[in-house]
This record gives sequence, C-alpha cells and structure tokens, in this order.
Amino acid sequence: MAIDCSFTTLTSETPEIVCLSNLRWNSVHPRLKHILSRCTSQRRVFFIEEVIFTDQLMGRLDVRQDRSGLVIVIPSLPKRLSEEEVNADLQKLLNAFFQENHLDNYIFWYCTSKAIAFTRNLQPQAVIYDCMDELPTIKSIPPALQEYESEMFSITDLVFIIGEQSSQAIQVHQHPNIYAFPISGDCDRTWHTMMKLIDFAIAARQNEDKSHSHQVIQGYKAPETLKTDWQFDYLIVGAGFSGSVMAERLARQCGKKVLVVDKRNHIGGNAYDYYNHDGILVHKYGPHIFHTDSQEVFEYLSQFTQWRPYEHRVLSSVDGQMLPLPINLDTINQLYGMNLNSFEVDEFFKCIAEPKEYLRTSEDVIVSKVGKDLYKKFYQGYTRKKWGLDPSELDKSVISKVFTRTNRDNRYFTDTYQAIPLHGYTRMFEKMLDHPNIKVMLNTDYREIQQVIPWREMVYTGAIDEFFDYRYGKLPYRSIHFQHETHNTSVFQPAPVINYPNEHLYTRVTEFKYLTGQKHHKTSIVYEFPQAEGEPYYPVPRPENHEIYKKYKALADAMLGVYFVGRLATYKYYNMDQCVAQALYVYQQIKSVKVVNSN
Repeated sequence: MAIDCSFTTLTSETPEIVCLSNLRWNSVHPRLKHILSRCTSQRRVFFIEEVIFTDQLMGRLDVRQDRSGLVIVIPSLPKRLSEEEVNADLQKLLNAFFQENHLDNYIFWYCTSKAIAFTRNLQPQAVIYDCMDELPTIKSIPPALQEYESEMFSITDLVFIIGEQSSQAIQVHQHPNIYAFPISGDCDRTWHTMMKLIDFAIAARQNEDKSHSHQVIQGYKAPETLKTDWQFDYLIVGAGFSGSVMAERLARQCGKKVLVVDKRNHIGGNAYDYYNHDGILVHKYGPHIFHTDSQEVFEYLSQFTQWRPYEHRVLSSVDGQMLPLPINLDTINQLYGMNLNSFEVDEFFKCIAEPKEYLRTSEDVIVSKVGKDLYKKFYQGYTRKKWGLDPSELDKSVISKVFTRTNRDNRYFTDTYQAIPLHGYTRMFEKMLDHPNIKVMLNTDYREIQQVIPWREMVYTGAIDEFFDYRYGKLPYRSIHFQHETHNTSVFQPAPVINYPNEHLYTRVTEFKYLTGQKHHKTSIVYEFPQAEGEPYYPVPRPENHEIYKKYKALADAMLGVYFVGRLATYKYYNMDQCVAQALYVYQQIKSVKVVNSN
C-alpha cells in the first residue's frame, strides 16, 4: 500500500475526526463540508471517500489535502472482489493508514452505515451517525442495508440530521440522542453546537469506562446509561457564586443531576483567581475580599475551603497624601494638620456635616455626613469615574451609608467574618462543584445547547435583559478594564488597595500579595479603569433603570421552571456573601416546593 503523504502527530488531546462517506468530497452536502472544514482549525480531519474499483492488482489509498487542511483519503481496490473481500481489504488498508499516521485518538463520523463492515475492529472515542437529511424509516432502508442500519443505531452516541425530524423514524429507532439542525440555519452556530455535543459524548463514554473498568468491552458500544446521563434535572447558567452554590446544593442535598454552563473558560465567575506567569496568585477581575456577618454563609463556604484571616485596609490618595479610608481620626489629623482626639473629632464631624431633610441622591448621603470638602476630596471624583455619573445623579442606594470613625480603626470592613480562601477562590469552587451529579461545560453559551441537551428546570444567573432578548431595551451596566502588571520588587505600595479619587484615569490599584499572604520576590498589581462598555459588573441604580428592570422581573416571575439568581439576574449590586445568601434562600424555596409537591 502506498500513502502519498504523512502527517505529524498532534500533541493536543482533542480527538481527531475520521469521516466515512459513500460520496466524493466535492459532492458532500455544503453544510457538512463547512462543518468538517472548520474543524481543521482545532484538529486533523480525515474524509474517507467511497472505494474506486480499478484494474490494478493491489489495493491502495490515495491521499490529498484541500485548502482548509482536511485530508481526503480515496481507497482503490481491484475489480471483481466479493463484498467480503472488499471489506477485508479496506480494513487492512485503514489499519495500516491509522498506524502510519498515528491515529489513535479519534471519533468516527459515519455518513454511511456500510462503513461499519470494515471499521468494527477500531476503537473511536465516540461515534456519530450523520443521516444528512431525514432519518431513515424501515420502509426506506434497502434490505441489504437493514442490518448495518440496525447496528449503527446500536453503537452510535449521536445522530445528526440536517432538516426536520421524522417522527415516524424517531419512534422506530428509539435513539436517545437524535439532534436535528435546520437547513437554512447559521452554519457557525450549528458547528459550535455539534462540537459541544461531541465533547459531551466523549466525556460520557469516559465516565462510563471508569465506572465499568472491570468489564471487557468487545469492539465499541454506546454506554447503556448514556440516555440517563444526558437527562439533567437542572441547567444552571453561570459558574460563579450563585450558580455554583445552587449546583452544589441541588446535587449534594437533593440528588439532582445538574449541568452547569458558562461562557467563560473558567469557573468562579468574577471571583476567579489563578497563578500568573511569574507564579503569583492574582484575581483576574479585581480584588475580591470576603467579609460577612452571616454565620450561615461563612459556615457553608467553610465546607469547601480553609481560610486565611484577613482584615482589609485601604488608603486614598488625596492632596498628595495617602490617607486611611474610611475616614477616621488619623485621616482628619493628617489631612488638616491637626491633633484632635476622639471626642474632638466627633465634634469636628458634627460641625462640617450638612444635614438634609430628604436624602435622594448619593451626594445627599455623603454631604449630610461629612460635608462638602471631604465629599469633594474623597468621594466625588471617585464616584464620577466609577459610575460615569456625578453623585448628584445617582440614587442614594449607591452610597447608602458613609462610615466615619472617631478612633484609629483603619479596617475597611467591620464584619464578624473576614477572610480569604487559603488556597484561592478557584480551588474553593472546584471543591464546590466536585460531585458526580454535577457536569460543567465551559466556553458555552447556554443557548447553544438548551434545545439539544435535555433538562427539566433552569437556574439563570446571567443578565436578565439578555435572557428576554432585550425586549424592553438594555439595562445599563458599568464595566471595568483591568490592567495587570508584575513588578520586580517584593512590595509595590504601602497598602493592599489605594484609591485615586481625583487625578488619575484609574480608580484604584490593588497589590494581591497583601490579600493572599503569598511570599514571592516579585509582586503583582492591577489598575482598574471604569468604562461604559464591556463585561457587565455594576448595575446602575437610577429610577429609570429600576423601572425597566421591573418589567423584566414581571416576565421572570411569570415563568415556570426558571429561577433568576444573582447580581445580573436580579439587577442588584450584591457582595459575594449576599450572592451566597440569596442562592441558599432560593435553594430552600425550591426544596420546600418539591417536598410539598411530592406529598
């Protein structure tokens, strides 16, 4: 056998694709051609055409590549061979081809069930049957192919159709994983969905192999439990605090099967942390300082992490000085060059405060507490940068309270529990989601899979306006651009966080080693630049925005089987502990309803 070209082995664990067809590559359905060609950006793809019969004495495989890099394999065999001899020769040719080209991690994408006859001996990671158009019914299958067709449906993990499903065919075949894709739909979206389904089928097979490792598997066979594994009680959108808490409780406490999907390539939401190239643990989306007065929340999270006690401290760059925030005795004495004691500074606050009869805006809240001068120095510029609005334009709820202290307590928070997960937030989330009933799909928009992977109820933690396709318009959010830097020094600044309320484009700078307690000869910091566009971080609390949200909430309340949980889904600026508390509350509601219904 002569092979015209060889291919280097990929180091990626992504399975390669071997498509077996009864057509020539140039005659393939345009949809399949687009999908397989696009797959070449991630892996090697081999398209094995129907055999050609010639006057040659020996069988051979001719190999070429198209512009996308897809490998086209054309088998040639001598004429006058019996069907049994044809299949035997094809099996030998393919065995040699797989060995020479290091094909040992692959999936089979069958476009013809006849190819089973010469591939039974091979071991794919998953099996796809692409029916191209309609599912075949018993009457439409030629008698010579009926056995192949029956065998195909017994071994395949996924059945793909381009076009409408035939209810008669589905009823006949009774396969648990038949997925129909529209003829005129978005090719890229079809490709994306198919790839997610394939990844999931491979994971299901691997899990089945682990749980039945004592069995000897002859050939390849679809797992008997695949249908059960793919039926989820809950689809949870978002792998941050709200989604992860809901997933953990539903799986561990109620025995529910849960699928968690997230658009990002990681779990943990905005609390995600990781070790950068220099080995420093950093928070990708800015500092996350855990603090709470809730014993229930703290004890719940303590199941998944040890804690590093940590009391947060912040300085504010004002008039060329680094001053403690919240404003305390030292702040006033340093700023104004005074030497007041606790009693005197209390009188000082009373003198400068400008009480207002009605507190409507954030400016009203601040000025009524600390007066105009401290308002301008510490709050006005910072708020303008963070929100893109003057405090006089923001609802009072943005800054509901302004804390001042008459002593030297320079802790930013005074909550009962203040700590950072000892090994980081991501490790905590990993333990939270480590349960056999929980499956996680990353890099996934839930809309790509919600129609193809069965689920009963949904927990949605994304933006509520996006869920309803912006029916009443977009809800405004503020975003942040994070600029991470690593410096060749052990310490960069005199405090974990320094606020810059006036002269700089950024609002604050965080040095992570203060938070994590990590020892390292270098240090890593992050600058925060607020912006209007980008990832939604902060709901903008203005009356007109609340009115829009109320319309979306009315839609959400009218939905059965969908629970809206978390900051984006409820358009509220929750702290981490509040996200956990709300998720635990919603879980208890779900649990109590299920108990009532079961009785």
